Amino acid sequence: MSSVFAPFILIAQGFVESYGLMGTFIISILEAFIFPVPTAFFIAPATVLGIEPFWIAVVATVGSLMGAVAGYVLGYYLGHPVASKILNKKQLEKVELWYRKWGEWVVLIAAAGPIPFKIVTWFSGILELDFKKFMIFSAIGRTFQFFVAAYIGNFLGPWIIGVFL
Repeated sequence: MSSVFAPFILIAQGFVESYGLMGTFIISILEAFIFPVPTAFFIAPATVLGIEPFWIAVVATVGSLMGAVAGYVLGYYLGHPVASKILNKKQLEKVELWYRKWGEWVVLIAAAGPIPFKIVTWFSGILELDFKKFMIFSAIGRTFQFFVAAYIGNFLGPWIIGVFL
């Protein structure tokens, strides 16, 4: 049964077959500060194709944390001028107040869930969130997200591929 998801599944499958763990590592780095496609999109199919869930989750976490450092540094050194062009003054002040109130919790939620992590890595640098807290909460969230993706992919992946391809 073909579906709208079939092209995306085939792209992820082709990527994993061609580049494996090294490709996932590079995607994880880039996704944390610039690349638009979430790393979990590549993790789940990789486990269906035989990559050990534990190792792909570890590789993705390490890569993502390296990318998080890049996003933080870019935000710290380049972010205010860029943020001022994207957001008006009132929006930027609102983000700053909200971010200062919730700081590391925003990082944890974005690292573990659906908020684009790259936005948070940049804003953490822009707003000078304590780097140690940023890394700790990033590590907790990314580890959670990638292990869940890997083991769900490993467990449900064959069924999902059977349904959507």
